[in-house]
Amino acid sequence: MIGGRGKAAQAAREARAKVLWQAMTVRHRSKGHVRFDLPEPLCTPQAALVLAGGLEGMEGVYRVHVFSGQGKLSIRWFEDVCTLADIARLLAGLVGEAVDLDQVPPAPGEEPVEPSWLDRLKAAAPVRAMRQRYDDLKAKADVVRQIVAIKTGKPIPGGVDLQEWIIHFLNDLVAFYLIRQHWDRIVGQWLPRPWAFRYQWMTVIYLTFLLVRYRKGAVPKVKK
Repeated sequence: MIGGRGKAAQAAREARAKVLWQAMTVRHRSKGHVRFDLPEPLCTPQAALVLAGGLEGMEGVYRVHVFSGQGKLSIRWFEDVCTLADIARLLAGLVGEAVDLDQVPPAPGEEPVEPSWLDRLKAAAPVRAMRQRYDDLKAKADVVRQIVAIKTGKPIPGGVDLQEWIIHFLNDLVAFYLIRQHWDRIVGQWLPRPWAFRYQWMTVIYLTFLLVRYRKGAVPKVKK
């Protein structure tokens, strides 16, 4: 039942994203330039950052302006590098990322879907505050990285990703908690009689192997 609600909620989000995309009508079209009308949910500063950031990262696009107050999106690109169809495909995907689709009004004909426990958890104020804080820190780190790249004249590696750092921290925290909870048994039973508690030691070795393997896999490879 939970899976059914999740699929229904996902289908509802996709329907709302489709409605938003269809509402983005072409206001002006010329060679290497197109301007869209933006629906109200896409006129927020957060949505503007997502749209501009995604489009500016596309090869061939050299200028993007989001006029939130006027509800317009202007894109300029080199037509010998990419086409309007390429931009439209990318933009259609960015629409779903630019807004919280759970807060968008239902699409016409959409049946109401009861939110699942995971959706309610994501909508909780502490979780939303943590996600917003994470997005802010990530955005600031990207800005600092770009400034350093401009000053030095060469791109720099991404460094420590905040999400990876949080995962490493939580893994270490869980490992410390497990050691703390089993410390008396480790000292009093497992070490004096390792063979009698061989299965516990096998579990420890396997978990350590997984932790080390994950850390090695998370380290980016530097191209020479």
